[in-house]
Amino acid sequence: MIPLQGRARRRIWLCVALAGSAVSPLLAQTAPQGDCARLLGMDAGADTVVTSATVVAAMAGGPAAAPSYCDVRGTIRGNIQFAVWLPSNTWNGRFQMVGNGGKAGVISFDAMRLAVRGGFASSSTDTGHDNAKPAERDSRFGNDTLFGKEREIDFGYRSVNLTARASKAVIAAYYGKAPSRSYWNGCSTGGRQGLVQAQRYPEDFDGYVIGAPVHDYTAAQMGAPALLGALYSAIPPRQPGDGPHVSPAKRNAIGNVIYNGLGEFKGCDIEDGVRDGQLRDPYACSFDVDKHIPDCTGSADQGVCLTAGERAALRQIYAGREPYVPRTAPGSENIPGGWNPWLIPDSPNAAPLLHAVVGDSMEWLMFTPDRPGFDYFRQFDWTRDPPLMREAAQIYSATSPDLRRAQARGAKIIMYHGYQDTPAQPLRSIRYRQSVIDFLASQPGSVEPAQAQSSTDAFLRLFMVPGMAHCGGGVGHSVVDWMSPLVRWVEADEAPEAIVGTKPGTTSTRPHCPYPKVAIHDGRGDPALAQSFRCGVQK
Repeated sequence: MIPLQGRARRRIWLCVALAGSAVSPLLAQTAPQGDCARLLGMDAGADTVVTSATVVAAMAGGPAAAPSYCDVRGTIRGNIQFAVWLPSNTWNGRFQMVGNGGKAGVISFDAMRLAVRGGFASSSTDTGHDNAKPAERDSRFGNDTLFGKEREIDFGYRSVNLTARASKAVIAAYYGKAPSRSYWNGCSTGGRQGLVQAQRYPEDFDGYVIGAPVHDYTAAQMGAPALLGALYSAIPPRQPGDGPHVSPAKRNAIGNVIYNGLGEFKGCDIEDGVRDGQLRDPYACSFDVDKHIPDCTGSADQGVCLTAGERAALRQIYAGREPYVPRTAPGSENIPGGWNPWLIPDSPNAAPLLHAVVGDSMEWLMFTPDRPGFDYFRQFDWTRDPPLMREAAQIYSATSPDLRRAQARGAKIIMYHGYQDTPAQPLRSIRYRQSVIDFLASQPGSVEPAQAQSSTDAFLRLFMVPGMAHCGGGVGHSVVDWMSPLVRWVEADEAPEAIVGTKPGTTSTRPHCPYPKVAIHDGRGDPALAQSFRCGVQK
């Protein structure tokens, strides 16, 4: 394992990227109908126990800033811990449940705080295991000998549904009425959780912000043997020759070629008409590792070049391993949160973060029986093992394209994914949207095939964010309030035609467009201003 503490690892892996707290005040603020302490011991549903209820004073300034709220804690089925935060005097009448990062095991308090700032009553769950306990840490909650399949089922789908139901009971008891609307908000694992809810329990939420979902969860774990297997001789590196076979310096040099070009190749940054350090659609980038990076010939001044071994490794990275691991889009090699730390960390002795996330899940989550000590790097069998992961897929994955129940009740879904996301390949989200379109088109009498895309766009829209890494970061306009457009879509029937993002640390803005549309520069205006772009189909 790499030398990162579990909590820091989770923040990097699937930072619970929240959709922001700015929400249009469509509803009047509601005050509580009773005091916080009376919620202690309330009946919040079967197998649910409220263990504490305390008032937290308002705090101004800094990341901990929040209005006064009632902090309710409880347990469900004895092992699922949850929290509900209830604004004392600023409730907007809505409920927002927030997702988890990584393997969960903790309640997402930071994300809840953002929601409460926006006036929402908010909740989160640890999904049924406590990461502070060694026996349950990381993927060990999947130890079938100790826990059977119960904690895996809680993590996979059950805990979020039970927590949503308990949270609504707490909200109704405190304010004297149920929330007018309920929203889901999460990224990566939180994105997967949201799609699970939309597919299995569509009655729980009216709207969903789904960020970079690892919805094909078992296939996502296969990214480690597919990608790291090309780059390393052993994981973690046991001696200098183990890897990475492509150095951090060469990784960055290749990224620079992709953006800025080499020789006759002019680079992909300019291919969208604006040289701005971003690739509007990296899958449309004309870079070819065999055509555009020369061989190393042994001369004293080689510049950017590849040995035969380096070239073979990069071919496999860019090609992926279909049908399980999609091809890797170019452009993440040298950006923050890209190949460093996921595939090739800057430190030559550090194992990549992708290994830290996947390694023990192969031991405790992916197979029945469990495989403690399983070395996926050396032992994963591409013919034998993927079929053996189908049982795990039934627990964790959210790949069903059948969203008809959510659609029928008027729910809306905003999905977003960074185009430069290394661990959760963005092509998966593009393919999921298409699977929904294809499913609707295949249903007899439900919709004409030619109308399937517009029917899907009427309740699900995908926003691909150029330059953004996993749930944020990267080099794109990744600071985005996804929740406000969702609220307007659900409550005022205003479908989002473009959602503006800001580049971190700057005033530069850029519209993000519903796929397959992209932001097209007008050829005249300042590219740092969103109004210089329009949403259109890339030619």
